Amino acid sequence: MNTEDMASLYGTPIWKRLRMYRNPLRMLFSGGVWASAWYLLSSLVVCLALFCVITTITVTSAALVIIWAGLPLLIGSAYFIRGCVVLERGRARAVIPEGLPALPPVETAEGFFPTLKAVWRDRITQRGLSYFTLLALPLFILDTVVWTIWMAFLGGVTVPIWYRYIPRGFNGRHYHGLEYGYFPNGPHGKDAIGFWIGSDLSATVAAVASLVLLLAWNYVLVATARVHANTVRAVVTKRDPMAAARRVLEAPGPLSTSAGG
Repeated sequence: MNTEDMASLYGTPIWKRLRMYRNPLRMLFSGGVWASAWYLLSSLVVCLALFCVITTITVTSAALVIIWAGLPLLIGSAYFIRGCVVLERGRARAVIPEGLPALPPVETAEGFFPTLKAVWRDRITQRGLSYFTLLALPLFILDTVVWTIWMAFLGGVTVPIWYRYIPRGFNGRHYHGLEYGYFPNGPHGKDAIGFWIGSDLSATVAAVASLVLLLAWNYVLVATARVHANTVRAVVTKRDPMAAARRVLEAPGPLSTSAGG
């Protein structure tokens, strides 16, 4: 049994794109880093927007139940939540090219109230509501912090190109450069705390430091993308405790069910 089979057996996902390389330089130029950056960037817009929309329509529909007008809205909200889960499932292909398991169909029912009961008893609707109302905001905060720091380090690598075009003014005197810290009286004035980038040498030092931090932060970026994708996987994956073992048995190998009847 190989490593992938063992990982599948114990429920550990195989990250073909979001692979962690021991070599930081290889990690930097791997597709997983840039796929993670794109996935988290899109999450900043999608997660916040869906959190606001789903929370609003769900609360509004529940409030209007007292005058019966909210019942049709509840059915529509359930289908909308399921559609948003489909959207998140498709967006996860940026980091999971093989895709996530297919969504189970909604149980059909005849009549208004049986339909209402069926759509809200649906596991995908319930998990989707929990994901978009309880988990989307913490994930948004996590993605924002990690992606912003990564972009700051990435931008710091290019500081030698553009630092000289940043105008700064201190007490009527004008400079061109970039500061990291507190410079109330200019880069060479009293009470200056931090690092002033005003020459090619200081810009090179800042770029090298940013590159080192970027190489280390790439692992945090990919790990965050894994956390987000795993959360989406938990929403759409059907509970089947024997699914992992079944995949091992159905795969080509000594345990394959087709290898000898």
